[in-house]
Amino acid sequence: MEEMEEELKCPVCGSFYREPIILPCSHNLCQACARNILVQTPESESPQSRRASGSGVSDYDYLDLDKMSLYSEADSGYGSYGGFASAPTTPCQKSPNGVRVFPPAMPPPPTHLSPALAPVPRNSCITCPQCHRSLILDDRGLRGFPKNRVLEGVIDRYQQSKAAALKCQLCEKAPKEATVMCEQCDVFYCDPCRLRCHPPRGPLAKHRLVPPAQGRVSRRLSPRKVSTCTDHELENHSMYCVQCKMPVCYQCLEEGKHSSHEVKALGAMWKLHKVVRDQISHCTVKLRQTTGLMEYCLEVIKENDPSGFLQISDALIRRVHLTEDQWGKGTLTPRMTTDFDLSLDNSPLLQSIHQLDFVQVKVAWFAFDPGSAHSDIIFSNDNLTVTCSSYDDRVVLGKTGFSKGVHYWELTIDRYDNHPDPAFGVARMDVMKDVMLGKDDKAWAMYVDNNRSWFMHNNSHTNRTEGGITKGATIGVLLDLNRKTLTFFINDEQQGPIAFENVEGMFFPAVSLNRNVQVTLHTGLPVPDFYSSRASIA
Repeated sequence: MEEMEEELKCPVCGSFYREPIILPCSHNLCQACARNILVQTPESESPQSRRASGSGVSDYDYLDLDKMSLYSEADSGYGSYGGFASAPTTPCQKSPNGVRVFPPAMPPPPTHLSPALAPVPRNSCITCPQCHRSLILDDRGLRGFPKNRVLEGVIDRYQQSKAAALKCQLCEKAPKEATVMCEQCDVFYCDPCRLRCHPPRGPLAKHRLVPPAQGRVSRRLSPRKVSTCTDHELENHSMYCVQCKMPVCYQCLEEGKHSSHEVKALGAMWKLHKVVRDQISHCTVKLRQTTGLMEYCLEVIKENDPSGFLQISDALIRRVHLTEDQWGKGTLTPRMTTDFDLSLDNSPLLQSIHQLDFVQVKVAWFAFDPGSAHSDIIFSNDNLTVTCSSYDDRVVLGKTGFSKGVHYWELTIDRYDNHPDPAFGVARMDVMKDVMLGKDDKAWAMYVDNNRSWFMHNNSHTNRTEGGITKGATIGVLLDLNRKTLTFFINDEQQGPIAFENVEGMFFPAVSLNRNVQVTLHTGLPVPDFYSSRASIA
């Protein structure tokens, strides 16, 4: 469970979370740390005042403190920090975890209330230290963020397991609690065994004895032993054979098969191929983070608090999906010179990540996700009905993502006037939210008007079909990840052939709307009978 420890530590203070809250980006913060990193935005640049003044949306230096530009999506107050616009007047700090933290412009006023109940300044903005996405708080302040009770429970169990006493390694029957650890012997001793087996005299008198907890840390951080030659066990590796691409010792050069080969100093080769060490370090960090996330997920699954679990399940699903997507995109492809032939076998890890999918059934119930939607999208009917009055296209995703199985859902057209052109389909989580679905390479969609329909991906139009939609029409979306296909229907009639093939990865149901069109989502539907029978024949 030690790999999970980083998942349980706040990115600001570096300690275990205390009263953690969940940000809209799915990351967590201690309540007190969240208040410590709040910043107050200028009144003239708040979304409310900008809307009142009728000023347009543009990039601007959001904070004099760090001179970083914050761009928002149609004054939603939610965006991402870009690069430095100029040198910061106040340098950003780093937490004990190495995460960049932006300090507040002024110290918070003294208060006797808890961090969640204490009032926050008007137009306060919080930036996630991990993904650097920003959010302007509403009148509820920090009380608007849900508390992560499940995470608190996991931390309690983890700390209890860590507090378990270390046992003596030399007791023959029931091991007693260890009182010291010898760093040279690498052994934990109880007092009787230490007096009997490790007396403080002779050569043992120079050994360093430390408390058990310190010994556990030093054992974990102890450097690796110097590697010795496989052919000459008493000799350390000191040279590198270029022809055989392996480290060798001096005796190999004098007596063995490497005597006539080109060799170089081992230290020089080590520095020359620093990129290999960097890549290994990068892979190790990524593996440790992913393993920690997996262990955390397994602990969350054990939680017996239904409301607490449901509160964080969507956020946890998104993190698992993002992790899977990062591995699937090959972000850890080794970067090294031709002198080395290293590869990272991530198949076992990918298999484990796939097993963490919370949605593995063919019938799933879900709603639209306000947290990831464009701010112009208007929700109603428990987030099952959405509309948009903007002239431009705005995107909203479903709350549930799919990476396996066969899934079918429908959308009914509740309002259709003013010549809108809605689009329906699936998308990655990071799809653009301010363009029509299918305009970028993160979405696969069918967009329709009252006469025709088209399939679109990465702004490429294919298979125009006669026959559009009107008020009362039903759009069906069939995502078959077993066969890697996406098919569309209008009023139970398939639109053209299979719309898209070779679709694989993690997909979220998606819709783009404009000009007051309104749609309602229907989920938990079985796969159409005609498709099920056709799939069984195939």
